[in-house]
Amino acid sequence: MGVLDLSLSSAPQLASYIRTSLRLIHFSGLVLGLGGAVFLDLMLSRYRRMVVTAELVGHVEWISRFIAAGLLLLWASGLGFLLLYQMTEPEKLLNPKIWAKVTIVSILTVNGLAVHRFVIPFIRRQIGSALLSEIKPVTKTALIGCGVISLVSWSVPVIIGAAPQLNFVVPCGIILGGYAVLLVQAFFIATLVMRDRSKRCAGITA
Repeated sequence: MGVLDLSLSSAPQLASYIRTSLRLIHFSGLVLGLGGAVFLDLMLSRYRRMVVTAELVGHVEWISRFIAAGLLLLWASGLGFLLLYQMTEPEKLLNPKIWAKVTIVSILTVNGLAVHRFVIPFIRRQIGSALLSEIKPVTKTALIGCGVISLVSWSVPVIIGAAPQLNFVVPCGIILGGYAVLLVQAFFIATLVMRDRSKRCAGITA
């Protein structure tokens, strides 16, 4: 009986330690992923008209590993939180914000696979020429889309996590709708920024 009482009394404390550990892992994943995504997007935007070198490709692959590690930590901590809630606070699983974050991280994962499968090999093939020189419009659009999805999808979970006012109040569909609007706006801005200088000048002259 004494052993049982001890285990029951220590359960909340153990759950608290686990929760703190998961938060640290989650925060580390966000720092790695968001920091890497922002740095990578800024770097590629700056060097879009410069000749791609093997060194630049090496930097891209190196940063991508940090982003992948951040995504792995995000999934590990996220699944850990879901399991912890199921065991200690199952009512929290009814929070729409949680499932909105799961959906966004799933989109981020698919985009990450696309980056490693298509974007990085494309950059590697551009060694010796400008990053965006002589590429098809659909290819350029896909590259911009991957960058936008990465940056927005890393940023939105941070915003959602920092807004406790959304808990049990805002439906999952509304959150994802706002996320979609941000994606469209960011894509539009990125497309304008990445336009060729000659086309921008022609548009201004017209």
